[in-house]
Amino acid sequence: MLLTSPLSYYIKKFGRSFWLGMLFLLITNTLDGVYPLIIKQALDEVTAGQGFASIAKTSAVFFAVMAGLAVTRYGWRIFFGDYHTKAAEHLRQRLYRHLCQLDLQFYSRNQIGELMSLIVNDVQSFRQAIGNSVLILVDGAVILLVILPIMISLNPSWTWKTMVFLPFVPLLIRWVTQLIFKRYKIEQEKLSLLSGYTQETVSGIRVLKSFVQERTRLKGYRRLNLEYETACNRVAIVDSLFSPIMQFGVAAGSVILIFIATDDLLTGAASIGTFVAFQRYIIKMVWPMTAFGLGFSQYQKGMASFSRIRAALETPTRIPDTGKRELGPFARLDVRGLEFRYENQEQGGLKNVAFSVEKNEKIGIVGPIGSGKTTLALLLGRLLPVPAGSVLVNGAPIEDYTLESLRRRICIVTQEPLLFSMSIEDNLKLAAPDLTASDVRRALEQVQMWDEIQKLPHGLQTELGEKGVNLSGGQKQRLALARGMLSNCDLLILDDVMSAVDHNTEEKLIAALAEWNKTLILISHRLTVLRDCSKILVLNESGYEDFAAEVELAHRSPTFKQMQKHQGDAP
Repeated sequence: MLLTSPLSYYIKKFGRSFWLGMLFLLITNTLDGVYPLIIKQALDEVTAGQGFASIAKTSAVFFAVMAGLAVTRYGWRIFFGDYHTKAAEHLRQRLYRHLCQLDLQFYSRNQIGELMSLIVNDVQSFRQAIGNSVLILVDGAVILLVILPIMISLNPSWTWKTMVFLPFVPLLIRWVTQLIFKRYKIEQEKLSLLSGYTQETVSGIRVLKSFVQERTRLKGYRRLNLEYETACNRVAIVDSLFSPIMQFGVAAGSVILIFIATDDLLTGAASIGTFVAFQRYIIKMVWPMTAFGLGFSQYQKGMASFSRIRAALETPTRIPDTGKRELGPFARLDVRGLEFRYENQEQGGLKNVAFSVEKNEKIGIVGPIGSGKTTLALLLGRLLPVPAGSVLVNGAPIEDYTLESLRRRICIVTQEPLLFSMSIEDNLKLAAPDLTASDVRRALEQVQMWDEIQKLPHGLQTELGEKGVNLSGGQKQRLALARGMLSNCDLLILDDVMSAVDHNTEEKLIAALAEWNKTLILISHRLTVLRDCSKILVLNESGYEDFAAEVELAHRSPTFKQMQKHQGDAP
């Protein structure tokens, strides 16, 4: 129901706040429609020369109505604000949760800046649609329903003559809102492009400065910014038509009133109080006319944003969490005839990959660039869609297990370590929140980082910048490795995690991993890293080449022999 009728969905979900807000709004508008009648009564009493007691009574009623207006206005703002705030929070969380469930290929097709714009700007625009725009429309409609009968009761002739422009309003609204929907959708798309470009620029600022590309990048930013500005102006041009046109129509009614009421006032057919009250009602009629235009305008903007949100929510995950089994302690991994190719990838990919890993065994994976080593690691962690029956864990297909239980047992440390903007200790505790100080120290000593961290001003409490920007490449890799080792997983997959460390550090890391009593899959382009592996899987541009011990590969694997030749000594 959310995707087909979002307004109805959230009214039903947060109905208590919505309907209480509507109730207070109805009372507010009723009181607001009544008080000009009280002013009429007071003026008529004054012109009729009635005594102080009568006027004082009318004044007391007026102040009571004003006090009631203050209370009810506060009420509808509190309850209605609670409704659309909770709705936006719910939608944002649902969108965020869905994005977290999507596969990595989705993120390769979409820029991070665009997704950020979706979560922030589009959700906020939708909130305006189901919040302010609905409130404005209901407010305008209620005021119209309250005021129009009162105006007719005061003077039917004055009413229809001053409201002569009213029938043209719906036609104008429909035409303008259709234009706004189309133009606002383009505006949001331009904003997404600008956000993505900005995010990419900030993330790659080091590269841009290294190649002196700041001016070139600035030109691109100016172009996108100008396109966004143009799109905003196109929306504003249409949006700005509402208020002048609506107010002109109602203002014309005021001029008409002066002409048609003069004779009635001079002949005594109408009182001064009636004229003043009627003039106030005409002024109040400005808001319903403006409200319809403004409300429909905001609603169309919000629905344009929701169409983008809907597209994201309707994107199916290619890795559905349909498994029912909980993965117990790891015993064995079997890969049988695994094949995989990315979308729009015409050549290459993994073909006929087959190997097995026993508990506490250490195996290696090597191959040239583009042979699919990282892809294989992601498949083993079900971060990419796995062909049914091609990967078995403990004898059962990997897709039979719940994703949570699988990823608690199988952990991947990627070649591009990601550290979050938090302290070093908090980054490590992502692996296991209940880690002790001795656990953290032991892991950091194993990756040769304990002494380096102690030299930092705040030690483990040192706050890291975005993606660990205040650490070197080697430090980030080792910290990510320590985080992987601290996890309670049974199978750890290390994807080229020593590419940024020096030779001496690499030797110490290899020794530490050799003593680590867990199942380990080591991916590396350096054969020295794999010297303690019992078997090595060799991949090439065509997919699977061989899986055997290092001695056997040195005789029968062309790719392995070529790598030995280029790197010097065999492992």
